[in-house]
Amino acid sequence: MKKLTTVILASMLSSCGHFYTKSDTYKIDNTQVKVNGANLSTSLKPMGGNVGMQFSAMIYMAGGASLKGPFLWRIEAEGIEGVHQSLIVHRLKVETTKTKRSEWYPTKYLGVAAPFKKVPKEEGKSFAQYQIPGKLEVYPKKDGQITVLVDVSVKAEAKTERKMIRFKMVPSTEKDVDFVFVPAEIVTSLRGNPKEWKY
Repeated sequence: MKKLTTVILASMLSSCGHFYTKSDTYKIDNTQVKVNGANLSTSLKPMGGNVGMQFSAMIYMAGGASLKGPFLWRIEAEGIEGVHQSLIVHRLKVETTKTKRSEWYPTKYLGVAAPFKKVPKEEGKSFAQYQIPGKLEVYPKKDGQITVLVDVSVKAEAKTERKMIRFKMVPSTEKDVDFVFVPAEIVTSLRGNPKEWKY
């Protein structure tokens, strides 16, 4: 049994292939907003749906996924290395058009300073993200367009700027094909890229 497991793992580490995804998600309907010189945005990652994988001789793999809500979500900022220091989300509100929901997120889970970190292979750039605890329970077909209101501050050197900003997100179906080479994916995940999602 141990020998069989070793063979399988060794084969998987040398595997590659294509991964096809179809996502019922949201697309941000406005450009990035500047706060204290940093570009702010919001981002969603679908967590529901189905995933399937197929292997051929344990060398080539093909997979597919049909993804939908609920979503992991975060407020993110791109800044300048050595200049921007931290990002804080003070308040957060979600509004939906079809179901007419208007909900403030509990402030006890906000107010945490998220540090800006150097981005590998992107000279002079830094990145900060505050991933909101829990999942955003919205569904594109049911809830329609959503608006996220964010009370946020960005600290850069000796100055801190605070703004209330608004992001509009419209339902979108996105299709993508990725070529996956397992060793490269493993190495990348070990580098601590600040843009990676937290699961």
